[in-house]
Amino acid sequence: MQAIGARTFEFPRDHGSHPEFKTEWWYFTGALKTKDGGDLGFEATWFRRALKPASEVPPRSSRLAAREVFAFHGALSDIAKKAFLHEKSACRAAANWAGADEKDLRVFLLNNRLERGAGGVWHLTYMVKGHRIELKLTPQAEPLLHGEVPGLSPKGPEPGQASYYVSMPRLKAEGTVAREPGAAGEAVTGEVWFDHEFFSNSMPDDLAGWDWFSVALDDGTDLMLYALRAKDGSIGPVSAGTLRRKGQPAVHLTREDFKIEVQARWTSPHTKAAYPAQWTIEIPKHEVALNVKPLLADQELQSGGGEGVSYWEGLCRYEGTVGGSPAAGNGYVELVGYAGAFGGKL
Repeated sequence: MQAIGARTFEFPRDHGSHPEFKTEWWYFTGALKTKDGGDLGFEATWFRRALKPASEVPPRSSRLAAREVFAFHGALSDIAKKAFLHEKSACRAAANWAGADEKDLRVFLLNNRLERGAGGVWHLTYMVKGHRIELKLTPQAEPLLHGEVPGLSPKGPEPGQASYYVSMPRLKAEGTVAREPGAAGEAVTGEVWFDHEFFSNSMPDDLAGWDWFSVALDDGTDLMLYALRAKDGSIGPVSAGTLRRKGQPAVHLTREDFKIEVQARWTSPHTKAAYPAQWTIEIPKHEVALNVKPLLADQELQSGGGEGVSYWEGLCRYEGTVGGSPAAGNGYVELVGYAGAFGGKL
């Protein structure tokens, strides 16, 4: 099945798995505070990839039989310690190693787990380099459906070069983070952004990568933007975003509605990739002007050999004005394709 046309979303069912689509991910980025006011950032992502359509896979009795593989990416940014940790894992959806529920939010890969529990509270647990993160997430806002057709997010010019894309931009977080391997967890609170996308078609052949921005500002504004970069350096015309002011309906942003300018760059000591490292974002029609700056320079997730794509994903400070009034918040930026062309590797 392809992401074409309008879709009627039903929650919590649509927070679950969609095995009729080839690729799917459940993506969390969050800004946390320790009791002493320290800033932490985290990423936790579960990816699902179908190897074959269900119709092409005959029934098999082996407990190791699988038609899907899952991957997990986890990261932790400790701003005070200037430390960034990341870890990746993958395995087949068999023998209770990995899987996802089709009727509700439940995704797991070994001990990295996500589940919607009693009272609608989400439970997220994962490990990165011996550090354990355990969070309870409580939704504070309605789902945010991206795209001119709500929920349908184009990524290319051809039919089906799109994803169904929904966010939960304000998940109140409470839990613990172990800031040393094997240590007891410190109490943390914060705010988390959740992205969920599912699709089947490959990305355009000329796609080099993308720059993605998300933030829930302190004035109640939710903002997501993505700029799709072609191999010739141009920004694709289907680049888009979504803006939702407090108490107002969401607004679809076209490529012409926003301007992103790079103000500084940072070169990775690991991959030698040169990444943008500071930005200004302007959305004149909606009176949004923001400065965006990483709270830690080195937040690059590296993939060695044939494991996948190295990319930068980091906690950033957003400050500026919305509607002429001050607005600020900690959010995330993702930069893909700077450590080598993306090349449609999804």
